[in-house]
Amino acid sequence: MGFGGDLKYSHDALLKLQDWELRLLETVKKFMVMRVKSDKEYASTLQNLCNQVDKESACQLDYISNVSKSWLLVVQQTEQLSKIMKTHAEDLNSGPLHRLTMMIKDKQQVKKSFVGVHQQIEAEMYKVTKTELEKLKSSYRQLIKEVNSAKEKYKEAVAKGKIDLILCIYLFPFHTAIKSSYRQLIKEVNSAKEKYKEAVAKGDY
Repeated sequence: MGFGGDLKYSHDALLKLQDWELRLLETVKKFMVMRVKSDKEYASTLQNLCNQVDKESACQLDYISNVSKSWLLVVQQTEQLSKIMKTHAEDLNSGPLHRLTMMIKDKQQVKKSFVGVHQQIEAEMYKVTKTELEKLKSSYRQLIKEVNSAKEKYKEAVAKGKIDLILCIYLFPFHTAIKSSYRQLIKEVNSAKEKYKEAVAKGDY
């Protein structure tokens, strides 16, 4: 399969895992949003019910009895339950639900970065394994052609007895360069001698 193939399948597997986790988190978030909404509505309904009962009971309770005490206790506990449900809904909304929303955003950003880095790596790999390799192959083929051409010319020169002439032609530029460098060196030495003589004559040395 090869290293590149293994990377491809690993990348696909990681993407599937990230997608699955994001879908699960979105499902949990949806459930929590509905839970907050239903708890708030339930708390509001209980509170409205208690308010309605208080209005109706105010004019009906002419005296205190065990029944009236029990009824008042039921109303009080219902009102207390309404407050508890409302508090729990607010805590759920500001706590776990908020953190879950931030977690989903972070995971989405991580996935985006992961995909971007993978695409960059793939582009670099393609450049190295395809583009650069093709350039090297092309350069290699060109060099092979030049070498073969030089061999053919050399064989032809040997066959015609012109090898000495070819060597002279190739060595002539180097010989000329050496002579030029030698002349320049002689000039610099003579110039140094003249400057030395002038310094001695002036008493500076």
